[in-house]
Amino acid sequence: MNFTLKQAQDILKDSQILYDTQDLQREISRIACAVNEDMKTHTELPLFLTVMNGGLFFTANLLSQIQSPFILDYIHASRYGDLTHGSNHIIWYRQPSPELVRGKNIYIIDDILDEGYTLAELQRFLTNVGAKSCKIIVLIDKNIGKDKPVKADYIGLTSPNHFLFGYGMDIHGLYRQLPQIYMYNPHDSQNT
Repeated sequence: MNFTLKQAQDILKDSQILYDTQDLQREISRIACAVNEDMKTHTELPLFLTVMNGGLFFTANLLSQIQSPFILDYIHASRYGDLTHGSNHIIWYRQPSPELVRGKNIYIIDDILDEGYTLAELQRFLTNVGAKSCKIIVLIDKNIGKDKPVKADYIGLTSPNHFLFGYGMDIHGLYRQLPQIYMYNPHDSQNT
């Protein structure tokens, strides 16, 4: 979708900060402490998989606080593409090799647990390939008012059922770089 500079600026003007940088840093440090404790139970190197592109900022911040050695790779699948709502099927862009996954304790790191279909599919895929365990870490768990097909093992913050962007999450390909998380048009519940 092509936007003019003014249209892009209007998106930000029609939004409000949901979580500021301090909120995010506090929760990421809390999650890192919990993951560091969990990793003490492992006798082999765990594998952290960033869900691209949204999980990139969260992953970089989180993993800078992990004290034990680990392997890092990424996985890329989406239900969204350039849309602001999910489609009915998963589009795979990259899967890690089965050799990398087999027998590993895996931590999937993503920006948001929305409806949960993508993360459920990622977890299913990794388990079927032979992961020893597969835990999910999300920065945001969105309250969508219904059951999800998967639950995160580590959650930073929760959000209302509105469209979010910033800190790795985009809106029409824009604003991933913002250090806060914004809620788009919070007075209009149709924009979820």
